[in-house]
Amino acid sequence: MTKKPKQKSIWGRRFNCAPGVLVAMLCLAIGATEVAANQSVEVSLTQQQISAFQAVPETEQVRMLIMLCKSGKHELAEALLQHFPLQGPHAANRTLYIEGLILHGRKDYTGAVEKYRAALASDPKLTLVRSDLAQTLVVLEQDESAIHHLKLLAADAPDDQAASGIRAFIDQVDERSPFKTNAYISLAPSSNINNGSKHAVVYLPVLGGYQEIADGSRENSGVGLAVGFNLGYSKRLGNDFSVVAAFNGEGKIYDDSDYNTYSLSQSVEVRRVFERGYLGLGMVASENLKNDTFGLSYHSYGPRISARLAITPKNTIAASAVHEWRDVADSVNSDGTALLLQASLTHAFDSSFTATINAGFDKIKANSKIISYDTYSGGLGFYKELPMGITLDASGQVRWSDFDGIYPLIGLSREDTRLTGTIGLTKRDFNIFGFAPAIEYSYTENISNIDLFDFNSHSIDVRLTRQF
Repeated sequence: MTKKPKQKSIWGRRFNCAPGVLVAMLCLAIGATEVAANQSVEVSLTQQQISAFQAVPETEQVRMLIMLCKSGKHELAEALLQHFPLQGPHAANRTLYIEGLILHGRKDYTGAVEKYRAALASDPKLTLVRSDLAQTLVVLEQDESAIHHLKLLAADAPDDQAASGIRAFIDQVDERSPFKTNAYISLAPSSNINNGSKHAVVYLPVLGGYQEIADGSRENSGVGLAVGFNLGYSKRLGNDFSVVAAFNGEGKIYDDSDYNTYSLSQSVEVRRVFERGYLGLGMVASENLKNDTFGLSYHSYGPRISARLAITPKNTIAASAVHEWRDVADSVNSDGTALLLQASLTHAFDSSFTATINAGFDKIKANSKIISYDTYSGGLGFYKELPMGITLDASGQVRWSDFDGIYPLIGLSREDTRLTGTIGLTKRDFNIFGFAPAIEYSYTENISNIDLFDFNSHSIDVRLTRQF
């Protein structure tokens, strides 16, 4: 006996329409039933419609309801759903999705988004729901959130053609709002001459052994407050080029103003855009205005080249190279250059789960060898949408730094290993005027062969985000 093939789930990555016989029966059943798109209308079901609906398994009933909504028969779909509630194992999420389609048919787009988000909060792998959510967000002109979901869909596209179509749609949406802004507030870790080291003594062999670190160099700043903002601009220049610019600022405020810092950064880049990515060339600059007596303020500038390529729908590589000239106020020995190289590979397991592996190399050259060093880094990050409307962003990185010079009072060439871990949580189903609440915790541990540079720090970032 030939084994009957299993039917694909209605929530599968691809949505297969009902068989031809069912489609014909459905068309016959709905007849000429027409209602106004923006009204809730009482619909009387005919025996023929009831029989056609009851004659098929629940999976096909779901397909019928979706087809009715998509073809403008959303009121008939609601009548069938009310008279014959779904009962299967996925009934709750299927019902939420169909209710969203019904609201969309009535042009209640905000209500539809709430239904779609509720279904995705329960099961983030519902690709069909995510697609309708993204399209409805576009209608509501909530473009940042729409692009967030469209990028996840592109990464999970079944083939190159589908991925290319989604990326083209992203470009169209992105063009509607060339300016992007966001802001944040967070707790800032201890920050002073040696990053808030807890060490009370350090080993100084030249001076005969252990020496005490002055109180002012040990976590004296306490925990502060960091406030920042980001402004971005992107504009397509014909079919083949685009320009991208960004301006960012941050201030860290402590009880003692001697520890306050204020930083700015700017970038502008022209990109040659092609179907699967881009190649960019531009300039970067940054300024650090440190309100203390150590003369550690600086400004830097230099060229940057960057590239991004979707080698398959599920795998994207990105790379950048920056060369900076750095000028440190009141410290000629700190002036110098920096070469910063970064590369990453991102893989999408599905539309709700991506992983990124990255590597980097920094070469910092200053007039003083003791602050010149090479750094190698590697890291791993995850983006995962969990049930209950929670999104997890987690990353970890390790950096190995080897300094050129020997500290005169210590007799050692500095070697550091820095471990950094970050975990962020977003509550996707808490929609606050188009934003979702998010919290992020970061921990840094710097392990050095010179005690003075051993430290650890914590930071907590609380914000509202549009990308949910």
